[in-house]
Amino acid sequence: MLRTAILALGSLLLSVASLPALAQTLPWSVDGGTATEVKNDPIDQFIVGSDKINFGALRFLGGVVLSGKTEFGGYSGIIVTQDGMGLLAVSDVGQWFSSEIKRENGRIVGLHNSIVGPIRDAKGAVLNKGRKWYADAEGLAWSKGRVIISFERQKGKVRSADMAKYGFLAPASILAESAPLNSIKGNRGIEAIAVPPDGSAFEGSLIAIGERILSGGHHSGWVLSGNKSRRFKIRRRGDFDITDADFLPNGDLLILERRFSLTLGSAVRIRRISAADFTPEGLATGMTLDGLDLMTADLTHQIDNMEGMAVRVDANGTPIILLISDDNMNFFQRTLLLEFALRPEEFGVIPPPRPAAATLPRG
Repeated sequence: MLRTAILALGSLLLSVASLPALAQTLPWSVDGGTATEVKNDPIDQFIVGSDKINFGALRFLGGVVLSGKTEFGGYSGIIVTQDGMGLLAVSDVGQWFSSEIKRENGRIVGLHNSIVGPIRDAKGAVLNKGRKWYADAEGLAWSKGRVIISFERQKGKVRSADMAKYGFLAPASILAESAPLNSIKGNRGIEAIAVPPDGSAFEGSLIAIGERILSGGHHSGWVLSGNKSRRFKIRRRGDFDITDADFLPNGDLLILERRFSLTLGSAVRIRRISAADFTPEGLATGMTLDGLDLMTADLTHQIDNMEGMAVRVDANGTPIILLISDDNMNFFQRTLLLEFALRPEEFGVIPPPRPAAATLPRG
């Protein structure tokens, strides 16, 4: 037994010693993780052979194709630091992925100092031993040092982990307010989780949205607050499923959608729901939320199975949108990391900076 303990301790020390020092400057800890190599292939054009950079209300800023070892990929949820230099993602086999973003002249050219590790349950054990059926993490959000994770299949649909304090060893505890979601079955469950910004109509709540949980033909979402929940509807258009959501600083809700069709082809869409519509008073009337399309892209563009989205605001106050694709760990799919700016001339007005309390500080 002593020999086993010594070997385990030695293995842990070796893992910690191998972690890149720079990764420790991220707002989340990487304790308990293992360094991994990631190959980066830059994407300079959103449409191959075209210098076009404006797509709807968005401006393409660049991206990369990512690849790694056997367990690399399957990323469905993502958060990004406010300075755009670090990201944290979850995969649909219950894995964390943390990395620093390498940039040249502001453009993403790759990732470095990458760390991986399994998501752990409330008792600190590897969540359901990493089996996809029970560890299918889909959505990811950040709230004051903690990450909020949504899952499709398991009973605890939403969990919280103190990544700032415990890193990859953080126990992911079930949030009591997610209890109303436990009756959802199958793999079309809670795909997106979002934290409303300070000062918005739903400050202090969590927003959970299903991939394809339909009510009257429309998507279902929930406002979760303590022991209260309120269901709302988002208009379903064009056979698109919802894969992620995040907020602009002014309270507008961005929805990432994906379509996979043998007849219509694959596509991705980003929709913006105005904060003026997404209010307790509006939901009380039973209104179906809709919103404006910011961008729609098909397979003539550099897209794949786009499932994760994170929003930050740059130093000029411009919202920056980061997307990641879930390759389902298939050889014929790709893990893409794409970055866009919300064009102020299309948006109408640059929203005010997000309050400092809701940012992701470095250090």
